[in-house]
Amino acid sequence: MNKFITIPIITILLAAGCGKSEHPDPPVERVGLAVRFFKSMAKRDAGIAVRQGKNLLALDRSQNNIRTMIAIQESNQAIADAQKLLDEGKVDQALQVIDRRLQEFPDNYALAGTRAKLRQLRNAEKLLNDMKRARNAAAMSGARSAAETGLSQNTTTKLADFFRKYEAKEKKIAALERKNTQASLDAASDAAERAKAEDARREAENLAFMQEMAEKTGESEKMRKEAGGVPFDPSAGSGEKR
Repeated sequence: MNKFITIPIITILLAAGCGKSEHPDPPVERVGLAVRFFKSMAKRDAGIAVRQGKNLLALDRSQNNIRTMIAIQESNQAIADAQKLLDEGKVDQALQVIDRRLQEFPDNYALAGTRAKLRQLRNAEKLLNDMKRARNAAAMSGARSAAETGLSQNTTTKLADFFRKYEAKEKKIAALERKNTQASLDAASDAAERAKAEDARREAENLAFMQEMAEKTGESEKMRKEAGGVPFDPSAGSGEKR
């Protein structure tokens, strides 16, 4: 008999009180069922393990360790069922499977952890789309931070690598934006200086024009005064006929 089979048998024998004269030796049926139960768990065949465990527990209700292992296998089965739904893209349905099982086993940390992951996965598409739609470094940084936090329970090597590459791109865009901003500021400053110079030139031209007009007006007034008055024709406007 191999090592795997021997250990469960010893466990069952001790739990049954082997060696004590007041208890009979465990029946062959119970030992065989226990062996199959542990084999099914080793093969990760949770469905069969649960069924075998319940049959084993029916033979002896005092076996609390078997009860605990059945609960573990039941959670494994729930997780397996949820995974199948998740593979089909049915996140909400997968979460419902886990929620129902947690109502039966509220202290099961495996189920609780799975529920936390599934709750995050419901928002994964939106979080990743927000990263894709970001159009500047600030928006990219915000979207990445939200996604890293929102998917923290589902971190994988591939996802972490995706975030690193995205952040590197984000930093390049930030540097380019700073360069463009400085160039824009420089261009704006140059434009302001040119506009200032142009305003000064026009002001000088306007002043020169006003001075020129003032000088011409003065000369015209002087010439008029020097020419004297216009000779008066007493007959002009008298209305008399000649």
